[in-house]
Amino acid sequence: MKGVDRFVMKNSVMFATLGSLFLLSSNISYADTYSFTNKKPVIASNIKPSWLHIEGSFFYDGETDDLVTAGHGFTQLSQARIENQFVNDNTPTAVELRKARLNRYIDIKTGEGTFFGFKQQSLTPLFDGRVAGTEIQASLKNGDEKVNFLLQIPLDFNKHNPCIVAIPSIDVDGLYNPTDIQIRGLWGLKHDCAVVYNDKGLGNGLFDITNQNGYLINGQVAKQTVDDDNLLFSLTPGLTAQEKYTNRYAIKQLYSQQSPEQKWGQYVLDSITFAFYEINEMFSPTNEAIFNKDNTLVLVYGTSDGGSAALKAGELDHDGIIDGIVAVNPQIQIANNKDVPLLITHGQLPAKPLMTKSLIDYSSYGALYIPCAVLALKEDSIAKPIPYSDTFYFANNRCMALKEAGLLSANTPLEQANEALEKLYQYGWTSAMTYQLPYYYYTQSTNLPYRYISQYGRYSVQDQLCGYSVASIDTEELYNDGAIEPLGKDIFPLLWAKNDGSLPIKLDNRSIVIDLVNDNDPDGPHREFYSRSKNSHIVDYNLSGVLCLRDQLDEQRVNEGLSQVFATGNLNQIKTIIVHGQLNVKNLPNYSSRAYVALNSHVEGDAANLKYIEVENASYLNSEYPFDNSLVPIDYYGENAIDWLWSNLTKNTALPDSQIIRTHPRGGQIGLAPTITLHNIGSIEKNVTKNNRIIQVNGTINLPD
Repeated sequence: MKGVDRFVMKNSVMFATLGSLFLLSSNISYADTYSFTNKKPVIASNIKPSWLHIEGSFFYDGETDDLVTAGHGFTQLSQARIENQFVNDNTPTAVELRKARLNRYIDIKTGEGTFFGFKQQSLTPLFDGRVAGTEIQASLKNGDEKVNFLLQIPLDFNKHNPCIVAIPSIDVDGLYNPTDIQIRGLWGLKHDCAVVYNDKGLGNGLFDITNQNGYLINGQVAKQTVDDDNLLFSLTPGLTAQEKYTNRYAIKQLYSQQSPEQKWGQYVLDSITFAFYEINEMFSPTNEAIFNKDNTLVLVYGTSDGGSAALKAGELDHDGIIDGIVAVNPQIQIANNKDVPLLITHGQLPAKPLMTKSLIDYSSYGALYIPCAVLALKEDSIAKPIPYSDTFYFANNRCMALKEAGLLSANTPLEQANEALEKLYQYGWTSAMTYQLPYYYYTQSTNLPYRYISQYGRYSVQDQLCGYSVASIDTEELYNDGAIEPLGKDIFPLLWAKNDGSLPIKLDNRSIVIDLVNDNDPDGPHREFYSRSKNSHIVDYNLSGVLCLRDQLDEQRVNEGLSQVFATGNLNQIKTIIVHGQLNVKNLPNYSSRAYVALNSHVEGDAANLKYIEVENASYLNSEYPFDNSLVPIDYYGENAIDWLWSNLTKNTALPDSQIIRTHPRGGQIGLAPTITLHNIGSIEKNVTKNNRIIQVNGTINLPD
């Protein structure tokens, strides 16, 4: 039973006739959820799954501490950047670390606090965005496999119209990602739902190889021991890696050799099982599971990698557990299948084949040519400032190295740069995206393709894939060439609060402290962005390393791992809204959301319940510096989408058309853009004109001009 019909049933008979309810199993298989004896239903007991380990439970009063802001409150977070406070930097407490983790400056000029997230109009001095309730830390443990969960049950949990919002973590971040909690999680808590997070088997599991130290689920540092499996991530006890190098670190996605992405969807379902178990433990007067998939609204709401996990959970849900999904900028990949021809059209133009590419393909291709193409963008920056283009001091060198490698044919540096830019256009980037490329490369570099190639190929630290490792970096501010330096003793205990599981890693406003390094640099190991190719005497951003990564695309082990993460496009008719930024340079629309929407229309046909929202002037970045004047906040449309979904499921209102949202950036100078208004961002509309309507049918996606 789905949507508003189920809610009518709940209001009229749910608690009067508990015996008539179909119950969600607490087992991993989600099978045999109910049984009958002489036509009388048997109410299932609330059984704790064998894989579930409760790590801790805490109640927050909503005043001194709370579920969303760790006691800071919206006003404090939105007025100024707050300095983190620790009594002892070497041994911060779990409370201090959580408070630091949720210490996120909220720039209200982006619209957060007015149009999405905290709503200032509903806040008072007594209620400043703090939400009281219970927080439970838990994990799934199955041999070396470990996934972490965080469940938040608000004090105002609605027992009469129960709901659960499952949030797979954004990218490779852990449980306490502040944007997940303060935007997506806050939405669920404000609707009196239980909110459950999972780290997708990744999390911010940084491990200090030299000292054999890692983090617990609460962020505190602990030493790895032979029989200890409580760390977020660790290498085999006693195993030393890269013995000729020091100051090295391991990250779970890169070196766990588990490739958890293939199970992201299952982990979301597991998190929902955990949530059902706990709310039944908390509210059932007996040991019976009074909350179940048939009387509890279940939503999944994820962004980026979390958006991919949300969609994959829908593909695995054959038991009707999930009622609705919102996926924002999903990092979703589909296989090229000649038996499933996908097409794309723009306006009245003829349909063209929608050729898909994998993330590791196009991200490594971008890492190959962007450092040279930046030189062409620098010419444009005279008329329009292009963020971070002035940091590429060695763009000429990369262009020359590409020419020598036979990958460019032009002769002068500027001609080579324009040729590199044209290659990027042919591979899927658009001219409207290019002003983001210097920032995208500076912050992602080869980290993005490297981490996925290492994951899919299940490479270990010892493999030293393409001569890369993760190391601590010199933090000298005046002159820094990316050399390796030991990490200060007071830094590692604090990194959990600022580490999002990816690279590079910063600490507060200091320079980068840990990043990917090139161990094959002739001048010794250096941070990738300042390094030389093997056997080269000039800094060329390590072209040889990127070429090595491109070679891995032909490796069987990498392709086997990649094949395990391809999506099917079958969402089991679950009501779903995908939101994607049209200028997303990280997850290119053609190869991710557009391809997935087309595939879904082919697989599910007329039974499909997928709506697609594409947003002009939106990317994976969120209208913050240095793109405050040029991008609109993508998170606004994610919240707008889940509001539509909620209304449909609880009030039986119609879902909106698939559509393009026309937007108007704030303008002004970088860092000084005016406060956003509804004129800038608009909203998702129920019915749109032909000029804005997206149509997906029989494997074809038609986009308006």
